Amino acid sequence: MILVSAGRRLLWQEWDGHYLVFQPSSAETHVFNETTALILRCLEEGPLSIAEARAWTEVALDAAPGELGADEFDFATRRLEELGLIEYLDETVASQ
Repeated sequence: MILVSAGRRLLWQEWDGHYLVFQPSSAETHVFNETTALILRCLEEGPLSIAEARAWTEVALDAAPGELGADEFDFATRRLEELGLIEYLDETVASQ
């Protein structure tokens, strides 16, 4: 599976350890913790495999490899998908 940004322009503001993200396409404002915000930020550069996105997020959090729990990462990515901010793609579809 590949994670990709849903390609929407977002406006970011960090406030007291929380990230406020305004999504103009839906006129919604979202509040994310650092982990969720970093996952979303890493996908702004382009599609990544789930393993690559998780590793990138761990580095950005200054965490040891494997320290970011799969449950926390999966919850954050599923929530971002529900909000329409990222998409899961099959690797064969993404490469076409």
